[in-house]
Amino acid sequence: MMTDHSPSPLLGRFQRLVSIKQEELAPLCWGWLYIFSLLCAYYILRPIRDTVSTLTGAHSLPWLFTAVLITMLLLQWPYNKLSQRLPRERFISYSYQACALILCAFALGFARHGGLHNLFLGRAFFIWVSVFNLFAVSVFWALIVDIFDSERGKRLFGLLAAAATIGAIGGSGLTSLVADHLSTPVLLIIAVVLIQVSIFSAKRLSRCGRRLSHSVTEEKPRQPSTGGGLTPLLIGIRQTIASPYLLGICGYILFYSVTSTLLYFQQATIVQHAFTQPNQRTTFFANVDLAINVLTLICQLTASGKIISRWGVAVSLTLLPLVSILGFGWLGAAPSLSVLVGFTIVRRAINFALARPSREILFTVVPTSEKYHAKVFIDTLVYRMGDQVGAWSYQAVSLLGVAALPLTLLSMILAAGWAGLSVALGRAQRRKAQQLPQQPPPATRD
Repeated sequence: MMTDHSPSPLLGRFQRLVSIKQEELAPLCWGWLYIFSLLCAYYILRPIRDTVSTLTGAHSLPWLFTAVLITMLLLQWPYNKLSQRLPRERFISYSYQACALILCAFALGFARHGGLHNLFLGRAFFIWVSVFNLFAVSVFWALIVDIFDSERGKRLFGLLAAAATIGAIGGSGLTSLVADHLSTPVLLIIAVVLIQVSIFSAKRLSRCGRRLSHSVTEEKPRQPSTGGGLTPLLIGIRQTIASPYLLGICGYILFYSVTSTLLYFQQATIVQHAFTQPNQRTTFFANVDLAINVLTLICQLTASGKIISRWGVAVSLTLLPLVSILGFGWLGAAPSLSVLVGFTIVRRAINFALARPSREILFTVVPTSEKYHAKVFIDTLVYRMGDQVGAWSYQAVSLLGVAALPLTLLSMILAAGWAGLSVALGRAQRRKAQQLPQQPPPATRD
């Protein structure tokens, strides 16, 4: 009888290369499939959402961004309540199934009522996708940090981040290939199927993850906090206001969000004039997303770790605002589609590959409670507040009638202030890291 269950030589080499233990392999694989399918679904939806922004007109976008913020605030209380009261597997399943049902409703609505040219449905879809993005990914990471402890996270989270990037490549690549041949409702149904894969993977991940730690052996409902569903948000606001360091991180997020929104408005205007058909715009946005994610993956595999470890957080944080200064100046001097594409691809790839992991490093030197409460406040509400500032700033500048020059100057001034803050934040993080108790290096580090 052949009862040899030893891993294959190829699998053994892979485990040694990335320092994976045998009991971690199954949870890691399910986590990989979970985030891959989730990001693949989102990057099918994202080009459709961006197409809606070109159809609704730049004058409507500030109101849409305001509606996104209001929707997030309205969902904050039920989200916290349900996450505290429901067992983990049921909360994830119910939440994602609700998202899938909403997508099916949008698919039916687009099929029966004029597709993306129906502005009411299109604007509702824009708001929903913008909220779904932050919600779905935050639920994933909440499950991941509940299963993998800090030591495992240092070894394995990079693989999960790569899976997210590959999923984004898959979703944008698929949309690029089929957007001219398949209708919007069909694309939405494909996203629904991928969300079902995410739900199945999340359940298997949760069950496999119980073996990793005694703390998750029992699946019990979470106890509600005594202060109600808004307590975590209020705690985060209080912690942030009391800490100059966290306020600095808020400033970094606001600079990024405001400048991103200003660029998004320019993108909507330029693409609106460059393409006449919605499917052409969807294909364009999918191609841009594909290029961004391929470049991001290349940077993640080759340069990100080396730049951050060799040059430090201050440099890796500052690179994005410096590129933004040059890019906004270039776009202001030559507001063409080719300049827009080049600037957008480089800027977003640098954000994903360098700025985002560097922002996460900023939180490694703060107390544990601030990592959970203040970070959630900064990553969600502060980020969307930046959208509001950027959207209404664009609207105010547009009232001048010659928006190109004032908008370029505003964007470059903001990016310059952002660069100065990045240097200060990087230095503050280094000082705080030096004050922490020294930990011995883990045995699994190469």
